[in-house]
Amino acid sequence: MGVIRKSKVEKLKWLWAVIPAVVLIVLDCFFRWELLTWYQTPQLIYYAFSVLISASWLVFVFIFLKSILRFSWLYFSIMLVFLLLYVFSFGGSLSYFSLNGVFPNYYTFLYFKTEPKSAFLIIRDALNLASSIGLTVLLFTLVFLVNKFVKNAVPTVSKRGVLIYFLIQLFAFETMVYLHSKYDQCAVVDVNFAACAQRHIFTWDDHSDFKGQGLENRTFDKQFTLQQKSGLNYLVIVMESARRNSFSLYGNKVKTSPKLDAFVTENSGQTFVFRKSVSVASTTMLAVPAILTGIGTHQPKTDLYNQPLLWDWAKVRQMKRYFWSSHTLKWYRFDQFYANADLDVNWNKDNSGKPYFNDLGVNDQLTVNKLKSTIGSGDQPFFGVIQFNTTHYPYNVPQKFQIWNDDFVGSYNNAVRYQDELLGQIFDFLKEKDLLKNTVVMLVADHGESLMEHHAIGHVETNYTEAISIPMLMYLPKVVLTKTMKENLKRNTSQLTSNIDLAPTIYDLMQLKEDEHFKPFTKKWNGYSLFQKIPNSRLVISLNNNEVANFNTGLSVCNKNWHYLLRTNRVPNSEEFYNWKKDPNEQRSLPVNFVRREQILTIIRPHLVLERFVKKLEKRQGVKSNLVQGKE
Repeated sequence: MGVIRKSKVEKLKWLWAVIPAVVLIVLDCFFRWELLTWYQTPQLIYYAFSVLISASWLVFVFIFLKSILRFSWLYFSIMLVFLLLYVFSFGGSLSYFSLNGVFPNYYTFLYFKTEPKSAFLIIRDALNLASSIGLTVLLFTLVFLVNKFVKNAVPTVSKRGVLIYFLIQLFAFETMVYLHSKYDQCAVVDVNFAACAQRHIFTWDDHSDFKGQGLENRTFDKQFTLQQKSGLNYLVIVMESARRNSFSLYGNKVKTSPKLDAFVTENSGQTFVFRKSVSVASTTMLAVPAILTGIGTHQPKTDLYNQPLLWDWAKVRQMKRYFWSSHTLKWYRFDQFYANADLDVNWNKDNSGKPYFNDLGVNDQLTVNKLKSTIGSGDQPFFGVIQFNTTHYPYNVPQKFQIWNDDFVGSYNNAVRYQDELLGQIFDFLKEKDLLKNTVVMLVADHGESLMEHHAIGHVETNYTEAISIPMLMYLPKVVLTKTMKENLKRNTSQLTSNIDLAPTIYDLMQLKEDEHFKPFTKKWNGYSLFQKIPNSRLVISLNNNEVANFNTGLSVCNKNWHYLLRTNRVPNSEEFYNWKKDPNEQRSLPVNFVRREQILTIIRPHLVLERFVKKLEKRQGVKSNLVQGKE
């Protein structure tokens, strides 16, 4: 009788060994439930297969630990490594999903591989003392529970049985990896994490061929004939991750930009605030080069690399050329992109000798101080670009400016307020030095920022309105403002504008358009000079994955009234369509019917860089989206 009871207990041990796997899989399903309702049959089959693989791996680890129980040091070492990996893969993946609306994918790991320092700093800044202590307590609690579980509930299996189990399991997992590129993110999170890691480990390279992994050296080397010396100074202020609606200038009820608000009010006849500006990318790597060249992200990289920078136009008008950046220029090889920029001053994180303050940047106050010391020397005329970093995650600011609650929105508002204080310093300095009478100031952002709208934090993984909508304004001295210019600028403040409009605008203001030598370069522009009437039908294409960058976010096309999205960072890919007049925050997606899809195809077909998106949309023609419902 005792033998029979013991035999039943031994059989029940197998059931107990599966329980931890069931708990983890239920947790994964809880986070993934909405995605599961969108999965088509192939994705559901792949997910079900991954569930079996995940549960089977967990059971194998327990059985393997049981087989080495007598080797205490090895037993606990392997257990600790296993638990660390599981906590990191499950906890990290679910946290990433809760912040970005997608699970880590191949492109997430690509960022870790190509920019390890930046990725490490993001993880470091996301962890605080409380979370570190919590993780440590969790880990040791799991060690205690797993040790007790393995000793009391896991059956003993022969070495041969363990080996056969391992080989079968390995074969099944490698089959999943083989199919993973087609079903990225469709596996349960631990299997998805391991598959992404293996794909990168066995395709390791240094990315020196620049196949979508960073910027290259520019090939532009043309020397233009110098023209008459400019009578104007130009200052372009580029804000990092600056979302339009977080500025009180654009309606934020929290007073985040009092200095900017006051400057606009005091100079109302000379300052033009553009209310519907969008970026051509939600990643700095693509947006900043677009600002400096006027070349859109949907254009061939040969256009980008053979195009003059803003400083090149300034050189023609015999201006001093300055660049002050709070960023490291080693990030995605900006240092190579700027290598032949021919600058009189190039001050950045890498040559500043200053410590890191916010992500991979320095405190913007130091950059503003450098600007003051440079242009305060009396050298005129000058063309300067200053690049801020304060509103980049994790939104670190001096204690004095930690005003609002410590959540994502509060922290971001603090960053906008601190940046506004620095903008005020620049405006006050220009006024003190009597430079406002002959200095053009253009304020723009590279892209916006998501603060948990649409289940996302940050910008790279999203092209929703909060990630592409940017603040943009222009201050012009009275000496250059004509009646026609003023009328067109006022009209354009309510038109759809973009950060690729800066280059044509500055070129226009410098009065270079009559020179025949410049026409081959200006013909490549898709932007508009803000001094010309921008048509109501104007469209802006935004994307993060082209011949330079490989962030698999998808495609965004918008005009002043609507916004179309093709999301490729989720499987299956999804289409969304929003009416900005009725739904400015994009809460209700409308049907993407045949007519709308054909309109989008008509827009993007001429661009060879968008060929993969054309193919995706052509496959959808005549097929009703299973994702968007409702009536317009």
